[in-house]
Amino acid sequence: MEEKVFGLSVNQVMAYAAVANVLLVVVLTAINVYYAWYSKRQAEATRAQVDASNRQAEIAEESLSILRNQIQLQRTEDLGTVSLQLKVATHRVEDWLKRLASDTYPQLPDEIKILPEDFSIATQRANAIDQVVAQNMGAASLYAGEAETNLNILRTQNPAQPQGWKEMQAKATKNLNNTRYKLHLARARWEAEVDLPEKA
Repeated sequence: MEEKVFGLSVNQVMAYAAVANVLLVVVLTAINVYYAWYSKRQAEATRAQVDASNRQAEIAEESLSILRNQIQLQRTEDLGTVSLQLKVATHRVEDWLKRLASDTYPQLPDEIKILPEDFSIATQRANAIDQVVAQNMGAASLYAGEAETNLNILRTQNPAQPQGWKEMQAKATKNLNNTRYKLHLARARWEAEVDLPEKA
């Protein structure tokens, strides 16, 4: 007698089991194919993200290089501007000291301006590189302002009365000498700064 399971013969059960196994293999193969396709898609997306990140890194590196060049150009320009202004200011102070050196009443212009117009801008630029230089330049500006005040008062004095204008001339000379000293300090330190390589 033939054995039966669930009303089916053993051969029928084996046949159904084989069909079920084939279907299971097909389903598992389909799942594996799907996961392989999904993994490939994920890998391509990851590659695209890596490529985008690399492009961003290259762009950032180029931007940083441009910024460094701009900073170096600005620093070079600032070094030149401050050097020039210090030289011009020193020359102008020397001219004023020569003008006041005589014992006679000095011939003063209508407008008394000791330091160049751009000296305050140069002081700001110097401050970005060396604060000690900027402090000396600021002190020179203060002394020059005092000298300008002294010279404006001197201009109002009577040339025929030396005791009145000689005191103002002496004060102006003293303030100009202080200006020259502060400019000398700033210029000496600045020229040493110009010779140094760029600070990191």
